[in-house]
Amino acid sequence: MFGGMKSVIALVTAALLPFAMSTSDVAQVGGQSEVAARSAVNIAADNDTTADSDNSMPDNPTKELPDKVSDSISDDDTVVSESLAVTDSGEVKDIETGNAVTDPDLVGTQEKQADPLAKTDGESFVPVQASDVKDAVAAQQGDQRQSSSSNGAQKDSASTDTQSDESQQRGADTGTVKQSDFRSLQTSGSVQATALQNNQYGAYWGTYNGTQAFFESGGNLFAQQAKGVVDVSQWQGDIDWQAAKNAGVEGAIIRISFGWGNGFDTKALRNIQECKRLGIPFGVYSYSYAYDSNTAAAEGADIVSLLRQAGVSPQDMAYPVFYDLEKWTWTGHSTPTNPSVYEGIVNAWYAKLQAAGYNNLSVYSYTSYLNGPLNASSIRNRTRWVASYGSRTGFNISSNDRGWQYTSSGSVAGISGNVDLNAFGNLNFVASIDIKSYSAVNIPNGTYFISSAKRDSVGLDVPGASTSDGVRMQLYAANRSAAQQYNFVRQSDGSYVITNVVSGKALDVAGGAAGLGAVVQQYTPNGSTAQRWYLRDTGKGGLYIQSALGNWVLDIPSGNTSNGTKLQLWEPNLSNAQQFLLSSNVTISTGTSVRISSVVNGNQVLDIPGASSSNGVRLQMYTWNGSNAQLYTFKEVGNAVYEIINVNSGKAIESAGAATNNGAIVQQYAPNHSAAQRWTVRSRQSGTYEFYNEVTNKALDIPGGNASNGVGLQLYSGNGSKAQQWTLTAGKSSRDRLNDLASQQRGTISDGTYQIVSALKSSAVLDVAGGSKFDGGNVQLYSSNGSGAQSWKVTHDANGYITLTNVGSGKVLDIAGGSKSNGANVQQYSSNGSWAQKWIAVKDGSRVKLVSGLDGSIVLDVAGANSSNGANVQIYGSNNSAAQRWTFTKR
Repeated sequence: MFGGMKSVIALVTAALLPFAMSTSDVAQVGGQSEVAARSAVNIAADNDTTADSDNSMPDNPTKELPDKVSDSISDDDTVVSESLAVTDSGEVKDIETGNAVTDPDLVGTQEKQADPLAKTDGESFVPVQASDVKDAVAAQQGDQRQSSSSNGAQKDSASTDTQSDESQQRGADTGTVKQSDFRSLQTSGSVQATALQNNQYGAYWGTYNGTQAFFESGGNLFAQQAKGVVDVSQWQGDIDWQAAKNAGVEGAIIRISFGWGNGFDTKALRNIQECKRLGIPFGVYSYSYAYDSNTAAAEGADIVSLLRQAGVSPQDMAYPVFYDLEKWTWTGHSTPTNPSVYEGIVNAWYAKLQAAGYNNLSVYSYTSYLNGPLNASSIRNRTRWVASYGSRTGFNISSNDRGWQYTSSGSVAGISGNVDLNAFGNLNFVASIDIKSYSAVNIPNGTYFISSAKRDSVGLDVPGASTSDGVRMQLYAANRSAAQQYNFVRQSDGSYVITNVVSGKALDVAGGAAGLGAVVQQYTPNGSTAQRWYLRDTGKGGLYIQSALGNWVLDIPSGNTSNGTKLQLWEPNLSNAQQFLLSSNVTISTGTSVRISSVVNGNQVLDIPGASSSNGVRLQMYTWNGSNAQLYTFKEVGNAVYEIINVNSGKAIESAGAATNNGAIVQQYAPNHSAAQRWTVRSRQSGTYEFYNEVTNKALDIPGGNASNGVGLQLYSGNGSKAQQWTLTAGKSSRDRLNDLASQQRGTISDGTYQIVSALKSSAVLDVAGGSKFDGGNVQLYSSNGSGAQSWKVTHDANGYITLTNVGSGKVLDIAGGSKSNGANVQQYSSNGSWAQKWIAVKDGSRVKLVSGLDGSIVLDVAGANSSNGANVQIYGSNNSAAQRWTFTKR
């Protein structure tokens, strides 16, 4: 990223080759099998790590040399782009003319920092000493200028080929992997190289210790258990994150800001939201302009504020919050040069983040800066992400978990232009998660569907409903068939035997041989350990189905949820490819409105306070009153996996903020089809249900079992109490009731043309003021005169609602603005089929009242019961007065 000097080195001049591996790539070396993971280009690069072209900037082979360097640029100045250099005093100059550059978009103002990437239009550039550029220009012109700083001596650059102490200690044999192990990994499909490219200098993707790994040139292991990660900012534009994920991106580091007081990187919120939506692990970084501890504290406070505004909690981030420390340029200010000053800066920044609960923190920089102004042990020990585009990192990262930004010229589907590529992983293998340490989940014996938490519309399935032994279990689109139903029977040790309903065969580990990629099949029940399974809850996401054979869980290979994907065992990694949703074999009607009543008190139901339609309103308990705010519809999206929608608001019921903790608030929010808005159903006895939120596997719960009016709903670990049990009762919404009324009253008035007479006075009729023919013409009472303005055509729709069309104007009787408020004006308006233009003629003795199709409680009314000419007509709550009763006289 490298701020105004965006990335350390843009060292890729040719097309980068994606890493691909097959069994033919395994070569025998010195009696041992070694993964030959590098292409010919990579291997050649080991012997020539200075791939700069003659016409390119030193350390920046994709950037052209200037034609000349101005005499006003001294040898000690720093070149920061193809056209700009910075003096020791911080002045920015045009490299060819020597003219000062004052554009605030490039150098900022005394009060405000510039976007550091603006100097290079978002392109990568490593800062380089001006003397090196002068020598390169001279060499290009055939004039071998001599300089003590550029005559072939080692450069202080991230591209140095000098092997780090760490690499020397490890030796060249750490990149080996047994041929049999490699082939078994290929077969399982669970360990495969990321689709991100290698770099041109011999750093490459491979496998090590049964995991994806990244290697320095020569086979030195940088990290095992490695993930391919991109780092991005607004300069990448609107990223198609789904395409990037499909292309192999396994994580992202997102620029959130630069300096302090500059707000968000303009694409930060979108990038964060997309990574959250798609489940892409992410972290953030902020480019520093701090020059002392006070400004560093300001940057720390600013980042905390931005993270909170973005809704990013510490647990949301798989990667750290990185403090990006580089040599910056800012009008009127100077970059620190003393490591002790930088120590104060880093300490102040860390203190602000840690006080806010963000403890996963790290420094990021490039090798030459880490070996210079940042060369303090406290900073180096905090540095877990380094940029170095050569064959090796050139920096000894002290932590086990580490990241290497190994090229700035990557190409990834879904991202326009070049993008920085990184390998994040562990130097030493981190022991597998001990799934046995997580809480066991007990469910009642019964029949369940097993759906994937990664894609809840697919479930565990017996191919072709086979009854044969040895048939491998697969994923398949939810269809509620017996082949997707399983009987769970709890054993004395807390494990379950899981048998398929259609075949009667047990879920089984083939041959009782647990291990990476072990086959999961169905087999005749035999009481063996291979057929026993524990249910584990990690506190977020679905359940983990652990084999009683050991620390192995049911797993979807490579997270592929396509129809026909065969299930396997794998070591626990807590990914959603290892999470499953259990739903009882129950069916909830999706065609009707229902009320959700508590078993604690059947007259207390789920309610939206004040019938609010706003996002974020917490659900509460309230006495049943028959309103739409207490009615819900269910939409099935998988086998007994539902979205629950409030009838009144149209909003979905969800875990607020996708929270996974006990006590998480249950609220309504606009439907977005996320896991936070999806619920599995379990039944402990006929007619009662428990609703488990998909994002957390916690149950809809009444705090303390107190089903009193106004008590807010929460999520809580399943405990089988009445506070988590509910009944469903079909209930009619207000629209259902209005539809029933319209159907029942269809015969009250027949189609035809009528004069509509008020019960207030036999000569006073419904009239369009002045015989208006325009939209908005007012409707009033007026003495009968036989005009078209007083004639109304009655027509019924299929449900029995009537429309009243004025004969004189052709406009229909309409409630202004569709308002339901008492006193809302009644007018004529062009027909649009809205509820504001529909009415129900309800028989009321010898007369009728006209009930609005908007709401059954409001009717056509004469304001103030005034029968004089020009008396206004309005809507008003039904009160059975003469001002609300009418006679239809056929014309």
